[in-house]
Amino acid sequence: MSNTQTQTAAEPTEPAAAARAAKKADRVPMRRVIPWASHGLSTAAMTLLIGYFTIYATDTLGLNPATVGILLVVSKVIDAAGALFSGYIVDWAPETRFGKARPFELVLIPAWGAAALMFSVPGGIGEFAQYVWLFVSYILLTAIFLPLYGANQPLYTARVFPKRAHYADVNAKGGIFAVIFAIVLGVVMPQAIALAGKDPGAWSLVAICVALPAAGIGLIRFFMFRESPDAAEISAERVKFADIFHVLRTNPYMWALSAMSVSAGASSGVSAGVYYFRYIVGDIGLQSIASIGYVALLPVLLIFPMLVRKMSVSHLIAISSLLGATGMMIMFFAGSNLALVVLAVIIGGFAFLPFSLLAPILIIDNATYNEYIGNRRLESVGGAFFSFANTLGAALAAGMLGLVLTISGYDGTADTQTASATQGIIALNSYIPAVFAVITAVIALFYNKLEHKIKKISAEVMVRRQMALDLEIVPGSTPSGTEALHIVRSESSRGIRFRKNNKKDDH
Repeated sequence: MSNTQTQTAAEPTEPAAAARAAKKADRVPMRRVIPWASHGLSTAAMTLLIGYFTIYATDTLGLNPATVGILLVVSKVIDAAGALFSGYIVDWAPETRFGKARPFELVLIPAWGAAALMFSVPGGIGEFAQYVWLFVSYILLTAIFLPLYGANQPLYTARVFPKRAHYADVNAKGGIFAVIFAIVLGVVMPQAIALAGKDPGAWSLVAICVALPAAGIGLIRFFMFRESPDAAEISAERVKFADIFHVLRTNPYMWALSAMSVSAGASSGVSAGVYYFRYIVGDIGLQSIASIGYVALLPVLLIFPMLVRKMSVSHLIAISSLLGATGMMIMFFAGSNLALVVLAVIIGGFAFLPFSLLAPILIIDNATYNEYIGNRRLESVGGAFFSFANTLGAALAAGMLGLVLTISGYDGTADTQTASATQGIIALNSYIPAVFAVITAVIALFYNKLEHKIKKISAEVMVRRQMALDLEIVPGSTPSGTEALHIVRSESSRGIRFRKNNKKDDH
């Protein structure tokens, strides 16, 4: 065979090899995914533990459901303000030898300390003192520590992984480990809670036993991942409140994402499943069986990275939210039938899974859009505004929880509940969260408009950055979105004037 024939035969394989190499470059190896997922493991444990807060207050401490609901609503409003300020603090924070976003990973230590305190109300203090203890510890956890820990995530992700495809890949793969961990903890924790019963000392022991290992796991990422300055915006100019207000005025997609976050927060924030198992199924310990049922989600999670590459994130969120709403409505008819309850819990879980795993990608997309239109990127502020909206949804859910339980005549000190209280518990686990899941799906379909454009937007942003670097307007630094856009516009104007002058000379 001649050299020409050999070359011709080899040529068709070169594009295929290049395509395979490009796909491989868009993926994150598991040796990096697993330690990066440590954040998700710790967060999953925190979410599960906080989910027992209301029943701890009403049943173990014997506090009034309406008062607890009001306390939670007020707390959530303060949480929302804390979420906004936390984003400003992270973006305003100076560069350190550990980076800009990475140091905020250490906030996880006091966060778990506050969580343990929240479930350790001392015996013998009065009812008012109990409310104060719960309120203060809850505020420390949810309005200060968790917002700071959450606000740094988009910026930290963008500074570790340089490409949008990496964000999707690491979140999709990491979600598998987070869900497996949540399943294991979801099996163990109901058993521990069932053994604790209504004994305050036993509840405190459970909280401490969860807090210590979960905090250690969550810190793995801090020690293993350094920030890469080339992977994100670096600007000597610190964030101003004017930057934030300008972004909120000029980026409609941030409002759409926040509206989605409100509805998702309201759908997931009711946290009445433990009431359902205690008073309708008849045994909190049986909640472990429902957690084991989440194993059925693992095959879906295994193909999740592929789905993220094939579909838009917002379409995945819309489909899963509608599917989850269907599962919630099964709960309305399940009663004490454990098989139906487990089925409802599994299908209902689809409403929260893709949203919780993939929302950081949408936050970073918003930052890229900000840069595209000439604004500061503000990843952390975008994450904080998203958390602010999610907290407002959770506040709405907390208010509904306290209101429904009170109106229905719920009594946390009783071993059995009245028929009306039972109906209230069923409503909180079925059609009330289902309505908000459907709203989430509708908003996600609208948000898909940005995702259709994001690849083109991202490519143009990278071109602008490269042009700005080539021009060396700011030697030795990566321009921010505003700087890069102004430089490119300036060069375009110069080019237009140059061509016009050339035409005049020709004439």
